[in-house]
Amino acid sequence: MTKSYDVIVIGSGLSGLTIAYGLNKKGLSVAIVEANKFGGAVANYGSTRKKELVAFAELKLTAQQLAKTGAVNELTPNWQSAMTYIDSLENTESQEHETALRKAGIDTIYGEAIFVDEHHIEVAGSQYEGEKFVIATGAKSRTLQIEGSDYLKDSTDFLTQKELPKKVIFIGAGIIAFAFMTIAEAFDTEVTVLQHDERALAAFDQELVYKLIELNKSRGINYHFDEQLIAVKKNQDNYSAITAKGIEYQADAIYCVAGRIPNISDLGIERIGIETDQHGIVVDEYLTTNISTIYACGDCSNTPVPKLATYAVWEADYLVEHLTGDGLKNIDYPLSVMSTFSQPKLAQVGISISHAKENQELYSVETIDMTDWLEYKKNNDAIALVKVIYQKSDNRIVGATSLSNQADLFINYFTMALHAGWTKAELKKIIFAYPSLANDVLRAYH
Repeated sequence: MTKSYDVIVIGSGLSGLTIAYGLNKKGLSVAIVEANKFGGAVANYGSTRKKELVAFAELKLTAQQLAKTGAVNELTPNWQSAMTYIDSLENTESQEHETALRKAGIDTIYGEAIFVDEHHIEVAGSQYEGEKFVIATGAKSRTLQIEGSDYLKDSTDFLTQKELPKKVIFIGAGIIAFAFMTIAEAFDTEVTVLQHDERALAAFDQELVYKLIELNKSRGINYHFDEQLIAVKKNQDNYSAITAKGIEYQADAIYCVAGRIPNISDLGIERIGIETDQHGIVVDEYLTTNISTIYACGDCSNTPVPKLATYAVWEADYLVEHLTGDGLKNIDYPLSVMSTFSQPKLAQVGISISHAKENQELYSVETIDMTDWLEYKKNNDAIALVKVIYQKSDNRIVGATSLSNQADLFINYFTMALHAGWTKAELKKIIFAYPSLANDVLRAYH
């Protein structure tokens, strides 16, 4: 007999879990389907492990900066010990998520979900019926259709490997690549980056991106732009990345981190006519697909926001309210904010620098050098900059971009100020602890 549910959620990453728990608390009968590990990529082999490894890189780089003053000795992190520690933290993630789901009364179904029709899926030979479905299957690593592509490793391989090769190549120069090159260099691995065009971190201010690249070059990271990979070859002792220019770059391992694509190819959505485009499953302002009983959110959908966990959870929270009848209100996204995992970090919120420059009649941009401010000087940081965007009509800050070792934290204070719509006068009524990053925001509102 086919088991029926009010809602079946496909995918148990952050968005899938948020939806399942939220609908369950609202009294709906819910099942969640997972084909790999409960908790999804972020918890098991993605951003969580990445940030934990970045912590070791940050520690080493801070020690290097202070070592120049003679105050401390440099540190040498050990990859195998670091991975053993991280494994001890993360190895039980999937089991703990599955146990918690069942304890909450949410049925867990393990296997690949394949749509039969708009109300039925098949998983491991069994059919399940849902009044509604939410597809939250996230994204997966992009694969390159080139000769020798089987020799390429991906982000999961990098974040779970027990030994770090001494010489690596990263294909791509996006957010993931910058995190990985920061990590690898900190663990004394020789790093080469191959990018198919002339732009790195395309979503960020290119002047600050260039400064970040120059700092990385000074640490020994090698960049080669306008290098289109056309083949990978296995040698006797290593691998070669061959570009369209005929140049051959050799390394012990080659990682393809040239973006991620929607993880929707195995769902059978084409057989029931769900529309897709190059960015994922097509949804409207209510996150509904062209089939009214099926919704999609997070990285698998074509929503016009950064493909980040924070936005996936925002969409999941919206669907919980929407699916429980709390009004037919379209999704309203907050300010766009994002950060790299590099060291130093690049972070931005609100209006981008490029948009401000394209609309100079509306906005002005002020660059503030914070390198000599106490929060950065105390660690002998190499650079700390913030670009603040003002709306000319009322002198209100509408955007900020920062490059510093603490840019991710710094930009969050700007995010709260922008979200509240505070003016300079209103901010100056607040007293923050000193010295602190929050207090530095007040200084930027000078």
